[in-house]
Amino acid sequence: MCNQINDIRQSFTSLRLDKKLRHREIAQFLKITEAELLDAHVGVSKLAAIKSTPHLARAVRLKNSWPEILAEVKHLGEVLALTRNDCGVHEKVGIYEPTSAQGDIGLVTGDVIDLRLFYRQWEFGFIFEEGKGDSLQRSIQFFDEFGTAVHKIFLLPQSDHIYFDELIDKFASSNQDSGIHVQDKTQTASSSELYPPEDFSLESFSNDWEGLQDTHDFFDLLKKHRLNRLQAIELIGKHYAEPLSRESMKMIFEAAQESQLPLMIFIGNRGAIQIHSGPIHRLIEAKGWFNILDPGFNLHLDIEKIDHIWLVRKPSKDGVITSMELLDHSGEMIALVFGKRVPGQPEMASWRNLIEDVLKDQVNQELCVVD
Repeated sequence: MCNQINDIRQSFTSLRLDKKLRHREIAQFLKITEAELLDAHVGVSKLAAIKSTPHLARAVRLKNSWPEILAEVKHLGEVLALTRNDCGVHEKVGIYEPTSAQGDIGLVTGDVIDLRLFYRQWEFGFIFEEGKGDSLQRSIQFFDEFGTAVHKIFLLPQSDHIYFDELIDKFASSNQDSGIHVQDKTQTASSSELYPPEDFSLESFSNDWEGLQDTHDFFDLLKKHRLNRLQAIELIGKHYAEPLSRESMKMIFEAAQESQLPLMIFIGNRGAIQIHSGPIHRLIEAKGWFNILDPGFNLHLDIEKIDHIWLVRKPSKDGVITSMELLDHSGEMIALVFGKRVPGQPEMASWRNLIEDVLKDQVNQELCVVD
């Protein structure tokens, strides 16, 4: 075990320096999980030299006290919040305030940092410190039982680094020996493997969709009818859902940028959802990624991994709510995009007109190709 841990540490340093790989890429290269990669650095002594030794790193395993830890993050001041899935990355700079918890669900509902945290899926947490040139990158990182990252918090130069040391002392686990057991994800059925039961009723499902009172009720609808998101969208029919192309997706972002129409952009995984609310400014497509690169907000979408894009219309007590939904090959959410809206108010007509107009243009172009 010691030899294996040392090998991981040495490979980490080498791949960071020579290949400039990210943590996720190093873990994939070593055929381990990202949580195991960080855990291999548990037990490394805190050294002053870490600040000047490139990629010398250490990890501190945290207690399973997720709501308490998140409640303390606000004292760090401005930090970078990062939530990702296999196809998209969402980064926001801000303060974690206010925070609250409702059972196993954590909420951060600030104007800038807006999160839904599903603590039931959180299994491991680490403080991670890594020397990068003459600076020290410090972060708090959380993982599910499969060793997959669910949420990360990175300190910035203006963050309160003195309080960060106090947070480490307060929440460090009593066990600081390397070695964790992660579950094998391939042995666990995913929601993409769910199928409608034999007694599935399209009429009942359609009635339940038509009776939606809030967009949050959609998750209960999927659960009740044993459908994943793509299955539900495909079954409901053209009145409520229509496919969009990748080019239409780009056009929607570009039109929102040009008009400065404020959006709500969600990216999530099974352990966290992170939300940006506001206009977008700088759009860049490079190396297969579609990016929003704004001050305080970055979004990165792996274009080739976006297998399904839909315009979806969901009824609510405030009227129809229109969204653009990006899904992966298994039918799970990559990102959701709405017009910015306050609960209790109808959605902006400008957002609905924008996305519906792009759909009409797409349909007209398809008809021209057929002709």
